[in-house]
This record gives sequence, structure tokens and C-alpha cells, in this order.
Amino acid sequence: MAKSYYNVVETLVSIFAEDKGTIKILLQRKKTEPYRNYWIIPGKVLSNDETLEVSVKKVCDKLIPFDINDFYETKTFSSLDRDPVERIIATNFNVITSKVTQYENMQWFDINALPKMAYDHEQILFENLDELKRRILHNENNILLQFFPHDFTLTELQAFFEFVLDKKIDRRNFRKKIFNDNIVSHTGEKIKTAGRPGELFVFNKGGYFNE
Repeated sequence: MAKSYYNVVETLVSIFAEDKGTIKILLQRKKTEPYRNYWIIPGKVLSNDETLEVSVKKVCDKLIPFDINDFYETKTFSSLDRDPVERIIATNFNVITSKVTQYENMQWFDINALPKMAYDHEQILFENLDELKRRILHNENNILLQFFPHDFTLTELQAFFEFVLDKKIDRRNFRKKIFNDNIVSHTGEKIKTAGRPGELFVFNKGGYFNE
């Protein structure tokens, strides 16, 4: 009698970055059927000789030309109809990078302007976003430093938080709050802009934006 408890397992790697005040995700164009030319979250089938964490690193090593050290598991998806061909269980991991670089058969998309996505990948993405936004607002494991490892202006930072919260924030109240809560520090440097030179800031470890 055929055994009914063998399943294919895949790792999906949702790679996020901040770009001009928005959050973008790196998606891969599918070259084969089913769903040819649709977009998918990058991933691979888990081999018998590797852990999920090793599989994530292999996906990143293959797709992006820089080291990924920080990633975290979000959720496992096991609906029976995930794949029209075979039974596949997927575990998703989130990766944060500050580098928005173009790659072959890959493209960055604003999370509010997604293309046609294959399988249940759009559902997976949106379920991940709630957790990602929670981590951002609480700066869990200093995730803000992963999005902004270098200096930034307060205008850029406010745009980012408005995107995360999906609402406008009063400029004066925002700046008062981040200084009172010791979220950022001055670098003493400025960047040239069309108007007044913009002051540059960096994140303090442990600070978080509590709305």
C-alpha cells in the first residue's frame, strides 16, 4: 500500500527593502508552466541533506550577490491545493536588505502595486506583511537597522513610517516623538537638497516607534 505521509517541502524567501519611503519585495518571473510568466516569491525544494536555514542561504546565494546573515521564519503554508501538480508544503522566511539592485528574471515591486502572482504567493506575501510591520514598529531585533544601515533624513524616515502605518503623520509631532523616544541620533552631517540641506541621522539600537 502506498504511504500517504510523504510530502514535498519548499522554502520561500521573501526579500524586502526600503526604497524612497516604500517597502519593496523582490519577485522572480516563472519561466515554466504552470503559471508561466507569472511572478513568484523565490524559493527551492528542500533536499534531504539540508535544513531549512541552509536552504534559505542557498536561495539567497543563487539570486543576490551579497551576503545574507539575518532572516527569520514567518509561517508554514500547507493548504492541500497550493500546487496544481503535487502536494507541496512551504515555509516562508523574511530577509531584509538595504540594497535595491536589479537582477536577471527578478524585479522589485512596491508591495501596494504587485504583479500577477502564481500559486498562493500573494496570500503568503500579505500574511507576512502584518508580521513585518509589527516588527518594524517595535524595532524587533533592531530591524530598522537592517532597512536603514546607513544615515538618512527625517523626511525619508517619516515617509517610511507613513507607508508602514498607511496614514499621514503630522511632521512636527513625528519629529518631537522620535527625539523624545531617543529613536535617532544626529550624525553632524548634511546632504544637499533642492531646498535647505537635509540633516542626516542614524538609528539608536533598541529605540522603537510606538504610535
